[in-house]
This record gives sequence, structure tokens and C-alpha cells, in this order.
Amino acid sequence: MVIGLGNPVRADDSVGLAVIRELREQLTGTEGVELVELWAGGLRLVEAMVGFDRAVVVDAMCTGQVAPGTFRRLALGDLGATRTTTCSHDTSLPTALEMWKRMEAPVPEDLTIWGIEIQDTETFSEGLSNPVARAVPRVAAAILAELHGSRGA
Repeated sequence: MVIGLGNPVRADDSVGLAVIRELREQLTGTEGVELVELWAGGLRLVEAMVGFDRAVVVDAMCTGQVAPGTFRRLALGDLGATRTTTCSHDTSLPTALEMWKRMEAPVPEDLTIWGIEIQDTETFSEGLSNPVARAVPRVAAAILAELHGSRGA
């Protein structure tokens, strides 16, 4: 499962959703990968993952430390920098995962997070800034390479 997070009308915050749309164009449907667009983190994010062995999460990050459009693979402990995986009205992804595990829900053991540095979250727009838009196909390619590599393809 690959989950793209973001707000579809907050400019660059929708970058996770854009990556999912890019992946839909590239996948043929035979890969056995479910693609999900989600607008909330925390408990709802983990709920979407229940029953999957592996999950990939794509989200915006706004650190101000790297150029917009820079992306990186993150560990679960790095999530303080992402935009939606920690929800102010909910709980953080690590806490939500732990809660679901305590309920003995089958959550993924293999979790990958891709964070994309963003530039604009203040503008109400369905479009991405240029540097963030240029990152979308590169992030999708990195995810596809990782997915194909894990299956020995």
C-alpha cells in the first residue's frame, strides 16, 4: 500500500496526493499495490494500513533547512518534520501505530516514509509550486524502484 497525505487545496501540502496520482499513471494495476489518497494522519492513517504487511507513506515536510522539492526517505523517528503524519487534532504516527498494535490489529511491520520539502502551504490552491511539482515524478520513480526491488524485479 502507498498512501499519499495532504490537503488538496493548500498548495504544496497536497504533494503526497500528487505522488499518488503520478503512481496511478505509471502502474498497470497488475503490481498488487493499493494507492490511497488521505487527508488525515494519526489514527486514521494507521487505520488505512490495517491488514497490509507493507506501507509507504508520502507527505510534505516543511523544515526550512533544505530547498523546496528536496525529498528523502525517513525513519519513523524522523516524523516530527512531516506535515500530516503528526496531526494536531489526533496523534502522531508512532503513537497511533502503538495504539493499534496494543489492540492486536495487523499493522504493517515494514513502513517507509518519503518526505518532500515544500514551499507554500498558505495559499489556497490546487497547484504545486514549481520546485515541488518537479519533485513529484522523481519521488514516484524512487518509490517504484523500491517496490520493484523488494519483489526481486
